[in-house]
Amino acid sequence: MQEGTHSFIYIHTIWATRNREKLLTPILRKVLFPVLTQSAGAGGIQVIGINGVEDHVHALVKLMPVQNIAEVIRQLKEISSGWLNDSRLLQQAFEWDADYAAYSVSPSTIDKSIEYLSRQEAYHQTRSLDEELAAFEKMAGQTI
Repeated sequence: MQEGTHSFIYIHTIWATRNREKLLTPILRKVLFPVLTQSAGAGGIQVIGINGVEDHVHALVKLMPVQNIAEVIRQLKEISSGWLNDSRLLQQAFEWDADYAAYSVSPSTIDKSIEYLSRQEAYHQTRSLDEELAAFEKMAGQTI
């Protein structure tokens, strides 16, 4: 093994708007996701890929050994809700739901994960977030 510390911890995260309100329009997402990725990076959070639909977001993040997923997601939510509220692009105060989902991703499947994120709009034309989460839980070998 080469000398030094090597860490490859990838997590596919999913979180929804408060009450799953459909507030994240395509135009808003087009601006929000780059802002979130850049701001998160400035704070030490590596967002590898991000996408979503009107009521939820998917982000693939690479964790550093000193980071924990709950704190990273809290920060991503705080950055994005803060930007949405400060920009006043919505007619109401924006909030995320308190819950989230997080699934580990093998480094060998990063490309597949990014491809999955890129197809969110098409995927959710026929499936709800609940159906998607149930499929993730089934793949993980657990039940909801």
